[in-house]
Amino acid sequence: MGLHPQAPRSKPIVLSLSGSDPSGGAGMEADLKTFQAHGVYGMAVPTLLTVQNTTGVRKVKTLEPEFFEEQVAFLLEDLFPDAIKIGAIGDRRMLQALVRILSQQRLQRVPVIIDTVLNSTSGAPLFEMRGLSEFIERLLPRAAIITPNVPEFDLLMGKPTTEANAPAHLLAFGRDKPYAILLKGGHFPGDPVDFLYHRQLVRNFPGERIDTPHTHGTGCALASAIAANLALGLDVETSAERARRYVREAIRNHPGLGSGRGPLEFGAPG
Repeated sequence: MGLHPQAPRSKPIVLSLSGSDPSGGAGMEADLKTFQAHGVYGMAVPTLLTVQNTTGVRKVKTLEPEFFEEQVAFLLEDLFPDAIKIGAIGDRRMLQALVRILSQQRLQRVPVIIDTVLNSTSGAPLFEMRGLSEFIERLLPRAAIITPNVPEFDLLMGKPTTEANAPAHLLAFGRDKPYAILLKGGHFPGDPVDFLYHRQLVRNFPGERIDTPHTHGTGCALASAIAANLALGLDVETSAERARRYVREAIRNHPGLGSGRGPLEFGAPG
């Protein structure tokens, strides 16, 4: 219980458990900006720290899992989330800490959105790949929805995915899984097509490719927008659709910052 009686909530709460990007364009910094833009209250506990800017990630340092768990536990005594977004994890010890946290009975009804961040766009590893099977078997089943890009889904699936075989791969991989999968199609050639696997069905979302280098943090913004929409009471499919629209406009209206892959414009949803 908290130290003071809880007043009626004026807005939902979303918790980000993710890495930190000091440039503010990705990671938990982007999550918090996205939560704010959607009218939900954002909280964040970092899993890892990075040395990075818009040109790439130079170094990654996973934080101490015991301290991370203590931060989360004390936070939840006072502020309880309506949704949880998980991003970059770092290593197997942090993965195991997340599994322990999400195994708590009090969190069983809280929707979890997992952005399956395994490597940064610049190639820096954000997860210890020896833990991939544990990631798939122990953490992902706790999710309401996961949001892999094509290279990440290839690692989960164990074989390459194309736009043509994506529906079949999603049906095969998702058949015995309790969660939805939003496969981000930005790595497909031509205009991107995203695919949503949900309740044994696959739906595709055609899009248009926006010619800009300012796409830093798109995956973080997408997953955190889904988390915000779920916290607001929307269903998985509607949350995914609205999140896709939000990210598209955030790319289109980018502020033009940085000399590399610049950040998005984290404005209010249209």
